[in-house]
Amino acid sequence: MRVAGAPIEILIEYVALFQQGDSTIAARKKLLIEQWRKLYEKQEAMKRTIERLDYKIKRHDTLAIGKKHELKDTKD
Repeated sequence: MRVAGAPIEILIEYVALFQQGDSTIAARKKLLIEQWRKLYEKQEAMKRTIERLDYKIKRHDTLAIGKKHELKDTKD
């Protein structure tokens, strides 16, 4: 979980629950689900950002091609 960016406090809580035994399975699962949800939300936000950057890059390519044609036309 640490590699996934879980705060150290969550890891400490998870380990403490784990050490208490099987009676804490539901609580540990809840912690895991909460961390999963947070990661999923970050992933979705990053996906939207990547899509926006892809759009902007393609737009710049289109603008660059247009400028290239403008320069060519002015030389003729």
